[in-house]
Amino acid sequence: MINRITRKGKFIWQAYKTFVHSAIHQPDSEEGVKDISYWREIFFTNCILYSLPFSLIAFVPSVIITYERGLSAIPVVSFLTLFSVIFICLNRRFSLLFRKAFVVTLLYALGIFLTIYFGDFGIGTIFILAVSVFIALLFRSEVVYGSVLLNFVIYGFLAAEIKFGWFSWAVNRYDPAMWIVYTSNFLFLNTIIIVQIRNVIGGLENTLMHEQQLLVDLQTEIEDKVKRNEQLKESETHYKSLFLLNPSPMWIYNVDTLQFLQVNEAATLRYGYTEEEFLSMSIKDIRSNEKIEELQKILQLSLRTNTSSQNITQHRTKDGKQFYVEVICNPIKFKGKHARLVITRNIHAQIEYTRAIQRQNNKLQNIAYIQSHVVRAPLARILGLTQLIKDEPGHESRDPELINYLDTSVKELDDIVKSIISNTEDILPEEHPTIINPLSINEGKI
Repeated sequence: MINRITRKGKFIWQAYKTFVHSAIHQPDSEEGVKDISYWREIFFTNCILYSLPFSLIAFVPSVIITYERGLSAIPVVSFLTLFSVIFICLNRRFSLLFRKAFVVTLLYALGIFLTIYFGDFGIGTIFILAVSVFIALLFRSEVVYGSVLLNFVIYGFLAAEIKFGWFSWAVNRYDPAMWIVYTSNFLFLNTIIIVQIRNVIGGLENTLMHEQQLLVDLQTEIEDKVKRNEQLKESETHYKSLFLLNPSPMWIYNVDTLQFLQVNEAATLRYGYTEEEFLSMSIKDIRSNEKIEELQKILQLSLRTNTSSQNITQHRTKDGKQFYVEVICNPIKFKGKHARLVITRNIHAQIEYTRAIQRQNNKLQNIAYIQSHVVRAPLARILGLTQLIKDEPGHESRDPELINYLDTSVKELDDIVKSIISNTEDILPEEHPTIINPLSINEGKI
């Protein structure tokens, strides 16, 4: 039975709480941003939430007792105050600022009325002090200190009323001197309380503003971090496209140790090593010569100058097959280490083709030499002999047709030899600009 009543009471309280919050509290549109205005609104909502049911503690006995004693004004004022607060505060047609101002004004009027009606410093002063605290928690500094000034005006006016007796109020029974004693202490206490509340609220407001700024900065930092992560992902995508998925063999190696730091798939396919094998090796393991000291000197020089290099050298695969490659190196930082990014191009076929052309050129040079020095020498002697025969006295007795035919044939042969020599010289320039000279390959670099 008790549990059932408890559950019913919790249900009723929760329904009432939801109703009051929905009628007064305006949810903030920005989640996570709760400034001092938000907490003032929550404070006002909670004040109304708890004041309405707990006000019955004072409302019921005061109405009954004052009515029985013939103080009919007190029940009327109590009813008007309670229902005015309910009607105005729970009516969403009025702005929140208006509802706050209405409650403050109503409580001020109630405090002044009780002081004048009962002619007592106690109960009315409690209401006015409560209103001052209420204002300090709900409004800005200008309004708060205005309420303190208003209290000085109210109690100063009542002191003048007691002194001069303009109206027939019950408060006139006080001695002016004692009233000043009471009110001065009250106003002192009121001022101290309000000032301290304002200091606390001001500190809280500054803290909330600081936290709000930190939240904004954090959100900005998070957005920047998200952008950086997106850029990093984009960079990683480009890296995979440009390095890992590049059809040309590429790798990164440590300048100090010559150890491979990273290789792409094309390198593993071309050289026959797995990625794990590559990362346990150095560039010395794929070179076909042993000029490592010279290589390290070149690397240190390029590291100091921070320049790129391009050259041709000879590499070997896992099965020992050697081939020529064109190597392009660029200095980079890789995981905090001085490294070199290398891209290679297999030019072995081009080198072999160039060498074949060189061999053919050498043969043509030999042919040209033979033509110009070996063949043409006896030919020149034959030309001389035919000329001697023609110049010898009595050559008319010989067959002139035979002599002329021999002379013509020898000259034609001489012209052919000269043409061969000339054509050979035309196709054998000293240096062709588009052909790689295999003799100029520098195998001391990588």
